[in-house]
Amino acid sequence: MEIMSKLRHKQERELRELFGERLSLGAAERRLYGHDIAALPSLLRPLIGSCVPDAVVQPASEDELCALAKWASASRVPLTPRGKATSGYGGVLPVRGGVVVDFHRLNKVLGMDSAAMTVSVEAGVIWERLDERLAGSGLALRLYPTSFPASTVGGWLAQGGAGIGSFEMGWFRDHVLSARVVLPSGEVREFAGEELAVIADAEGTTGLIAAVTLRVQRREEVQVAAVGSPDAHALQRLAEALVRERLPIWSLVFINPQMAELKNRSPLPMRRGQPPPERVLLPGAYITTLAFRGCDRTEVMAALPRLAASCDSELLSERVARHEWEHRSRLMTIKRLGPSLVPTEVVVPLRVLGEVMAEIERKVQQPLLEEGLVIRDGVRGEPEAVLLGFIPSDQRKFHYNLVFSLVLTMMKIAEAHGGRPYTTGLYFASKAKQVLGPERLRRLKAFKAQVDPRGVLNPRKVFGNGLLGVALRAASAVERVLRPFGNYVTTQVGERPSAPVRGIPADIAWYAYSCSQCGYCTEVCPQFRALGWESASPRGKWYWLREHMAGRQEWDSQMVTSILACTTCEACDRACSAVLPVEESWMKMRSVLVTEQGWDTFPLFEAMADSLRREGNCWLRPRAERTAWMPPDLRAAHGPGRRAEVLYLTGCTACYVERDICLGTAYLLDAADVPFAVLGELENCCGMPMLMAGKTDLFVENLRHNIRSVREAGARELILSCPACYLMWRHTYPQWASRLGITLDLQVHHYTQLVAETIQTGKLAFPASGSARRKVTWHDACHLGRASGIFEPPRTLIRAVPGVELVELAHHRDASRCCGGGVTLVRDPTVAFTLAREVLDEARATGAATLLSACPCCELQFRLAADDRIEVMDLAHFAAAALGHAMPDVSADVRGLWAELAGRLAIGTSRSQPQP
Repeated sequence: MEIMSKLRHKQERELRELFGERLSLGAAERRLYGHDIAALPSLLRPLIGSCVPDAVVQPASEDELCALAKWASASRVPLTPRGKATSGYGGVLPVRGGVVVDFHRLNKVLGMDSAAMTVSVEAGVIWERLDERLAGSGLALRLYPTSFPASTVGGWLAQGGAGIGSFEMGWFRDHVLSARVVLPSGEVREFAGEELAVIADAEGTTGLIAAVTLRVQRREEVQVAAVGSPDAHALQRLAEALVRERLPIWSLVFINPQMAELKNRSPLPMRRGQPPPERVLLPGAYITTLAFRGCDRTEVMAALPRLAASCDSELLSERVARHEWEHRSRLMTIKRLGPSLVPTEVVVPLRVLGEVMAEIERKVQQPLLEEGLVIRDGVRGEPEAVLLGFIPSDQRKFHYNLVFSLVLTMMKIAEAHGGRPYTTGLYFASKAKQVLGPERLRRLKAFKAQVDPRGVLNPRKVFGNGLLGVALRAASAVERVLRPFGNYVTTQVGERPSAPVRGIPADIAWYAYSCSQCGYCTEVCPQFRALGWESASPRGKWYWLREHMAGRQEWDSQMVTSILACTTCEACDRACSAVLPVEESWMKMRSVLVTEQGWDTFPLFEAMADSLRREGNCWLRPRAERTAWMPPDLRAAHGPGRRAEVLYLTGCTACYVERDICLGTAYLLDAADVPFAVLGELENCCGMPMLMAGKTDLFVENLRHNIRSVREAGARELILSCPACYLMWRHTYPQWASRLGITLDLQVHHYTQLVAETIQTGKLAFPASGSARRKVTWHDACHLGRASGIFEPPRTLIRAVPGVELVELAHHRDASRCCGGGVTLVRDPTVAFTLAREVLDEARATGAATLLSACPCCELQFRLAADDRIEVMDLAHFAAAALGHAMPDVSADVRGLWAELAGRLAIGTSRSQPQP
């Protein structure tokens, strides 16, 4: 169901003039900006109405914010500011349509002052990115939200909050020195000190926060300890003892036994070809995790056992403490077992925490998962605790409405003990007096009336929420009547996908609702980094699938393209707070869309498929050229046409385009005394491009051909130089072979593994170099590193070359940046080169003269995007040259062949932004 924009054509044109391609008017894209992480029950949704904005804009400067504010005030079009939408209070919902102001591109660190220990940033800066920048100057954040891998500085100031570090540091607003704010008139005003009271916690209703200056601290080692308590009262006594003794604790967070139990049941992150990580089983206790500076360890650990014992509690193992600390931002693994969670969050005096938790756990007879934190110096002059509760449920079912009523139970218990909601947003705007205090609310209202008399900024937040507030007050009055219905529901916990939904496979349907919408995937996703729109991000796709399964969205070319454009880098898999198999799911969806539903794949993929059928490769080259890279000596020793127990499969790009890869690999294997033969014209493409194209039938046909050819050659072992080919033969082929009933028993190696072994045993050594010392850097290709876990062998090889210094990229190993992947080059070279230049810029920043890689596709992209400031070289080429072999420069060949291919197929005509 497409919701039309209510903007007039003149207004759309004016926005287009202001923002160009940073404006989206497309229906699918707009829908993705109409929600946050919360899932409202169906009975409440009509009270809010449509939350689909009329447009989404992405300002890139303060000046653009000013122009937008002036335009909106003159046009009387509502503006809803949006950071990363990582909370669930409705503060970012565009309840009156209008324009969503996405702060994604306002993400610069403006300046640091190490002496004053302050930093100034644009409002859209992600907390984790800021912490990384601070680390380079020996600084650290004073406190940060548990959502810090995705949430923004401006968003936290606008909503208000406490988080990691708040035991010592308190609430975030107390560490903000100033904020530059764009008022509805377009005026920019700086607020500092007491003036911040009309900006902090105001949800963007009084101004658009453009930049923030905040206090930071010296970076020090963080030590952790964990304590287990038998009940909530003991947990409270422990926290009170820590406050009373003024131990130098920086952060105190806790969970209840039910949360510990579900953490123990949550899926572990799995990695291809590697054993699953060891599960750290948490005890069935109230677990308190303490973080403190390394310099305070002696003092803390001297007192902690005594304090724990005095509260009938005990110190837990260092493994438990370290696990809880390392997973402090990974709470949402439990959502896989829901697939939904009914949340509530309250602030209560610490002196009643045990009583509040005990009463909630007594009255809420559902699986109740609780976490929280303690603030030593609360806003009302006494210690307080933030308590966050979750009840597993299923938002697709009607009974979700009944379970949701238990939120009122938890809220009433907290309020009866002097507590309050955590923040206002949309849902608790009617409780603003409790959250902010009467005097502060009065001051906010007066300032709002002064600067925004037309109510343009973020309507219905903080100051009143209309029918929703009336309904919630009425429901609260009859909470005791509603409670038995919520408790009556039988709640199942655990993954239980049942059947496909509107063509979406059952497991993917479950994952779509399990996605917490935390946004951790967005910043690591190469497609999102290049395009900046939610539809390009994993969380955007998961949410869109929910909307499709609910019948509110239908497939179109934009969303099909979004699925096909995934680079398969697997960065999202590592970042996902719910440990969802994201890349695997998109791979399955490609087949659903193209093979089963008949959607078109990218034009170049069609040409590749035709070439694969005719010539066995995806480069549109004659099959007879597959071994043209082999000089006579290598052909005589390792050429095709012979039976061999060990085969070197070259892959397509290496043997047809970047032939130095095959040549260098063969020379290295020779030097390492590894016997091998090549398959030659009998070798077909590994088929990964066809999986990415969604052409599963052709992939299977090709897989059968390759397995048959390898068997007929008598091979027991395979050596590969291409990371994608390695991934296919080592992991994907065995999975498909098992599915197809094909026996496949082969040892599969990447050549760097074998060469590194011979270096370590002393069997292979490089001759001394008489040249000057050479500085190089190394790019961990996604399919070799993150997907296959091969990190050390290439580094062993590089370090073995005399006179070479290896310097690491800023993002390396698991955090390595994707080059854009071959699929991005197929879809839109402009986007591909943007991503490739991210890596090239990092390489130049190291001071290295050469960027080394072992992936033909990465090297192709780097060469096409590079300039003369850094050399791009294949690792096998580099190492073979160090052995004394004359190696060809293939750069001109790469550019020439790509120009020919791109010209023939008119590549680059697809749009790289949402459809208007």
